[in-house]
Amino acid sequence: MRVEITCANRVGILHEITEIFGDYRINVTSGELGGDSGDKVYLSAPGMLATQYRAIEQPLLRVPGVQRVRRIALIPSERRHFELDTLLRHVAEPVLSVDREGRVVAANLAAARAFGVNLDRVPGLQLQRFLPLLQVAELLRDFAVPRYGMPVTVRGRAYRLEWSPIALADMPGEVESLAGAVLTMQPQAPGEAAIELPKPVALWDFDRRRESCLQLQEMAALRSPLLIRGERGTGKSTFATAAHYLSPLAATGDCLCLQMGEGALPQAWPDRGTLILDDLHRLSGEGQRQLARRLRDLPAGLRPVGTCEQGRALNPALMQIFSELAITLPPLRTMRPAVPRFARALLRERQRDDETLGLDDAAGKRLGRGDWPDNFHGFGDHLQAAAGHCRRRAGSTIESRDLPQVDARPVLPWRDWSRDLSYREIMDKVEEALLRELLTEHRSTRELARRLDISHTAVANKLRKYGLYRRNPK
Repeated sequence: MRVEITCANRVGILHEITEIFGDYRINVTSGELGGDSGDKVYLSAPGMLATQYRAIEQPLLRVPGVQRVRRIALIPSERRHFELDTLLRHVAEPVLSVDREGRVVAANLAAARAFGVNLDRVPGLQLQRFLPLLQVAELLRDFAVPRYGMPVTVRGRAYRLEWSPIALADMPGEVESLAGAVLTMQPQAPGEAAIELPKPVALWDFDRRRESCLQLQEMAALRSPLLIRGERGTGKSTFATAAHYLSPLAATGDCLCLQMGEGALPQAWPDRGTLILDDLHRLSGEGQRQLARRLRDLPAGLRPVGTCEQGRALNPALMQIFSELAITLPPLRTMRPAVPRFARALLRERQRDDETLGLDDAAGKRLGRGDWPDNFHGFGDHLQAAAGHCRRRAGSTIESRDLPQVDARPVLPWRDWSRDLSYREIMDKVEEALLRELLTEHRSTRELARRLDISHTAVANKLRKYGLYRRNPK
């Protein structure tokens, strides 16, 4: 039996109500507070008899603040559950929800049939078991992940998957608010995918790359052309692909990826979706002008996303098309504190099915000291070589001895400003420039001393030496 009690909102009233149930030895198994007006208490007592209800009705009404007591068929949360369950049973497409650990919480009958298991066995199973190629851990970690039209295969059948994060209302937009996600899978008809879709990827939004990920998340929902700039190996192509799967266009459109400078442009474009134009700087001046003319005639539902190396100039006609929305990706050397995290994420992505390689702290610090001029391209190869060395010695954690030797020298424009200067004068100029730059981030000498791992007195003396102490008197 279920009981609805309408009452005033006062301290202690719930204790007095439940105490009456206890006096009559009635076991309450569940309850709920609220209702549409916020003045309801719902209690479920499956073993309560009609005679027991009549016995406690009057004592409940005598509790100060209780206005009405009545029996009901379902508690509101039960009603919502049964209504949702009924709706999902009539949905022909697979629908399921997962928690932050990637375990299936609930699924409809279509999802159970797609996975080839009984409906009552689906809750509690790991999603990775059914979608082994999906980066479930990364998808559940953040918002800046593929959302629409992701191509997946379940038991040999192709689907388009949509991923909707579940966030707590009191912490909107925060990573900690993620409680899981709801997935819907639309079956793909045979021969529907005329264009091979690129592999969806989750973005590594560590350190300064976080801001780029948030920008992409906002801009992906727009329709204007998008340009992604950055040095070689910073992930421009990865971000361009993510722009497609973060866009609602991916739910009903295709993604056509073209490597600029390799072959002629197609005669016809898709009607809807994303057109990725990779490495626009590889085109000649005339090629860029021809591309600009073609882009002006694109279908309204097809969005161009271009990539270009940082510092490479584009033709004015082409630049005008991509002048409204742009993202610049940070190079890896500017994110040294996050390099160990990038390394561990890369190891997870490239690891074999039968192993889990770790990275010890000493190796992570050594990786963070590198300049990585080729960014993630060179970084990934370096880490792959280290993993190979670790496997050969039958290790499970990459250590400093596994990392290849790097013969890299920093390229500094010292010849331009060091003429006629002694070694000590050159080092003084370098130190002064470093202190000037760090003072913009650390406004007190004590903060600066902790950053440089030297004493506060030493920092103060150096600032006085270069005439910088007046700007930072703390």
